[in-house]
Order: sequence, then C-alpha cells, then structure tokens
Amino acid sequence: MQEIMSQYKYEDAVKQLQESGAIGLQDFKNLSYDDLTELLEEIKVWCLYANGKLDKLPKESKKKKEKKDKKDKKDKKD
Repeated sequence: MQEIMSQYKYEDAVKQLQESGAIGLQDFKNLSYDDLTELLEEIKVWCLYANGKLDKLPKESKKKKEKKDKKDKKDKKD
C-alpha cells in the first residue's frame, strides 16, 4: 500500500481533475500530506478566481517549481 501512495502525486491529481472534473476520496488518501495540502489550496483558488475552468488548474506544483528555480539559480552562481 505504501508503494501506491508514493506513486500518486499532485500532478496526477490535477490531470485527473482536468480529464474528469472529479477526484475520489481514495485518491485524496493516496496523496502525500504536502501534495494534498497544496492541491486543496489550489482548488480553493481555482474555484474562486478561475470559475472552475479545468484548464486553469495549475499543472505543476508551485512548491516543486520554487525548489527547481532555487536550484537553477544556485547552479548559475557556480
């Protein structure tokens, strides 16, 4: 069961939402705490400001993108 949890990520949940417009409770359960928290925050913003348009839901995790950007900046310094 632990293996399944590590395979289902934020990006998978977003893709599922964009394709079907729904996500199940089991899928929420399979997300890591960080991915779940971020997804729920994004869903709130998406519902408020994007009127629930599926194409407006961010495909990439902002936290992961920030880490990647920081790493890229560090690599440029070296």
